Amino acid sequence: MGFLVGKYLQNHKYSLDQELGRGGFGVTYKATLHVLGQTVVVKTLDESLRQDPNFAQSKQQFQAEAKRLALCVHPNIVRVIDFFIEDDFPFIVMEYVPGPTLDTVVLPAQPLAEATALHYSRQVGAALKVVHQNGLLHRDVKPQNLILRQGTDQVVLIDFGIAREFSPGLAQTHTSLVSPGYAPIEQYIPQEQRSPATDVYGLAATLYTLLTAQVPAASILRNRQPLPAPRDLRAEISAATNQAVIRGMAVEPRDRPGSVEAWLKLLPDVSERRAAMAGSTSQVATLRAAPGTLAASRMKPAIAPQVSRPAWQTWLPGVLVVLAGAAVVGGILARPQPSPSPSPEPSTASPTQPPTAVETPAPTDVETPAPRATESPTPTAAESPKPTPTSESDTTEPAPPTEAEPPIPIPPEPPDAIAPSPPVDSPPPPASEAPPELLDQKEAESLQEAEKKAAEAAREAEKQREEQQREAEK
Repeated sequence: MGFLVGKYLQNHKYSLDQELGRGGFGVTYKATLHVLGQTVVVKTLDESLRQDPNFAQSKQQFQAEAKRLALCVHPNIVRVIDFFIEDDFPFIVMEYVPGPTLDTVVLPAQPLAEATALHYSRQVGAALKVVHQNGLLHRDVKPQNLILRQGTDQVVLIDFGIAREFSPGLAQTHTSLVSPGYAPIEQYIPQEQRSPATDVYGLAATLYTLLTAQVPAASILRNRQPLPAPRDLRAEISAATNQAVIRGMAVEPRDRPGSVEAWLKLLPDVSERRAAMAGSTSQVATLRAAPGTLAASRMKPAIAPQVSRPAWQTWLPGVLVVLAGAAVVGGILARPQPSPSPSPEPSTASPTQPPTAVETPAPTDVETPAPRATESPTPTAAESPKPTPTSESDTTEPAPPTEAEPPIPIPPEPPDAIAPSPPVDSPPPPASEAPPELLDQKEAESLQEAEKKAAEAAREAEKQREEQQREAEK
């Protein structure tokens, strides 16, 4: 009926612009709905059927099925817009779905990812459930009748040309029109019970092709030509999907799931499995990327000690510092304490001669009495060496104090003498304030050694801290 191209229908409401395809007994045209300026699809019977003795019956069935198809409203089913008869021929007007059919997407040798194939199969299964609820069988489910709507991930089931009504449990006559590889064995038999299992076979066979990019062997030949399992062709396919395809393509209808809904329950949720795998991969990636936090430690040195290192590097600097401090304190405590200065007798030096150490004499040299026996024990020669005189004015030997001797009275001073010193009960100056000349050579060496150890400990601690910082920055 190519001669219908350019023909106007329904008083110029539609114009047939291009032939899209020709099937067993129908022809499909791309047309224009002029009232809305919309592209549509118009399908009618083949002109050759006009000579068929059963043409009237075919026309009635075509019209009845068009009405039933109009009730199958679903996003994944092509939508029926109009139906009319003109020149004794029935016409169905349907929406135009732009996009490729799945056979052109997959064949040859371009199988889909398992998750994508299952996503499309679930959409087709949902559409078939609506078809079956309206008492129809599509009977021609295959990749060629599934259009991937342009710009989306939605597929649309088309071509209800050989769709037929079915009555569960009754033997009904099937047409001999089949699609090898996708038609179950009962479609090859004129008298056979019709059931949704027919469309289950076509849907499972379609999933087989989407996964393997191969057309399965015809059901009528499978007793001689075994069907390779999808997993034999692609090892990465999950066992659950593999089993769903095999069960849906069972040769005998009784061995298949009895409904599309039952078959869909066999399909695994690959999206959840992949999400779980992605989660564990993310954990591994996080663990492997942990050393990358060293970059952040350059900006935040406080977290540098978290870097793994030998335990001794952590506690050694602290131990060295403690030891050095102990050495310094021990050196100070080990110093001999100078004996309290006894009250000397009046100096015989000339009043005009200045004191030796400082400009004014130390108050303890002229005014401070000897400490009482209860405050400090009397030093012995082994405890305190005699001070070394530094000038001729200091040669006078002071009288050694005794425990029972009372404080020596302070003699009167000349008018130009310095002011009186603090009261006699004042304690002697602490040992740390003793003048340097009172320290002997051994004390000086002990202090120098302690200071040297402290300096070495400080340098070692600083060195360890720098090493830790460098390791943190790596």
